[in-house]
Amino acid sequence: MKLLMLCREPRLYSCVRLQEAALNSGHQIDILDPNRCILYLAHNAQQKLYYQAANSTEYQLLPDYDGVIPRFGTASTEMGCRVLRYFAYRNTPILNHAEAFALARDKWQSLQVLHQHHLPVPTTALGGCEVNAEVIADQIGTPAILKTLSGSQGIGVMLMSDNNSTISVMETLKHAAIPVLAQQFITEAKGHDLRCFVIGDRVVTAMERQGKVGEFRANFHRGGSAIPAKLSQQEQDLAIQAAKVIGLDVAGVDIIRTKQGPMILEVNASPGLELIEKTSKLDIAVQMIAYLERKIALVQQQSSTELY
Repeated sequence: MKLLMLCREPRLYSCVRLQEAALNSGHQIDILDPNRCILYLAHNAQQKLYYQAANSTEYQLLPDYDGVIPRFGTASTEMGCRVLRYFAYRNTPILNHAEAFALARDKWQSLQVLHQHHLPVPTTALGGCEVNAEVIADQIGTPAILKTLSGSQGIGVMLMSDNNSTISVMETLKHAAIPVLAQQFITEAKGHDLRCFVIGDRVVTAMERQGKVGEFRANFHRGGSAIPAKLSQQEQDLAIQAAKVIGLDVAGVDIIRTKQGPMILEVNASPGLELIEKTSKLDIAVQMIAYLERKIALVQQQSSTELY
């Protein structure tokens, strides 16, 4: 099979591992930057997709692919999802379609969808640009977490110890036209969370992450560490349900343990592989490729059936 991975930085651990897994499974794989793609529409003609390589004025028509793996970062979400919609139009199997990918990348909208499906999330508030920061600060209380609506690896996530800090930071972000949500800080979590790696309808592995000393964020890129985690059935079910309602084939679901039971912090559409593979000692990349193979086989089977 000929696969495509949409990734801006092919040297990243996750991209390297997925490339290795694809090649070892007998596939060809191209790694292309979605921001170098050219989507082309013409009257009475099919949509086309071209690519302009770095340091080149030339561009080329891209071939057909059997399957697509999106691995682009938050700065490339808009163009990346446009490229994914092109492949959806061509009925090409994708490991996380554009709508689910974009939904997961919006921290507020994804929490809204989880809440609408009666899945537990921390108390959270988002105010419009004319709302006084004091109102939001009073609703959430302290300590509080402020999060910009997009961001990953713990970037854009801030812990506020008192209302004055919450108000000051919210007003600063408002002046810069950066939307921010305020969320209840779960004190009993003590800087720990669970990263549950979901593929299809099962949790393939999970780890418990802990922030470094003095750091409330448990992200690997913020210096966090991890150990294998044993999930309760409730936590497994919650992770699977979260991925399903967002619409993701592959997801990193972050859960915290609270006095009220497990709660979902967020659902990641492009979860990193480095820490969780090293913690679990599992080859997660090859499981992702195997799942994509099954999606491709299903589409090919459906296409064959329609011919007869």
